[in-house]
Amino acid sequence: MKKYLLLIPFLLVGCSFNRTYRNRAEDKEEAEKVVSKLYYTLQNGDLQKASKFFSGKFFQVTDKNKFNKLFKKMDEYGKVSDYNLSKWETLVVEGTNSKAEYVLTYDVKRDSTKMQEVFSMEKENDSIKIVGYRVNYDFLLEK
Repeated sequence: MKKYLLLIPFLLVGCSFNRTYRNRAEDKEEAEKVVSKLYYTLQNGDLQKASKFFSGKFFQVTDKNKFNKLFKKMDEYGKVSDYNLSKWETLVVEGTNSKAEYVLTYDVKRDSTKMQEVFSMEKENDSIKIVGYRVNYDFLLEK
């Protein structure tokens, strides 16, 4: 019996207790706020402030110079006049192995051009940061 009593604390220490939530509306809304603030900041042309929405992980792959070139190139297609969430996925794990991941896909209208923009995000220290950004655009539609 004493052997079992000694094993119980080791078993409890080795266990992980997690709750997993997939595609909760409240998680989607939290991530949408980040994208809305980013678009607002970009609308004002403040790339320095916009870079604060991106994670250090993003800048390990894309340096600041490429980041600035990317958004200046996007401005050539015009400012964002409208954007609508077309697809989303979230995964939030609460507990000993907590993490939060979000993928939001937007249909974006820039002046007369339509694009699709995909944001991959993760929660870092209680704030959501963009870790990936992809633009899908059909160049065959250009004149």
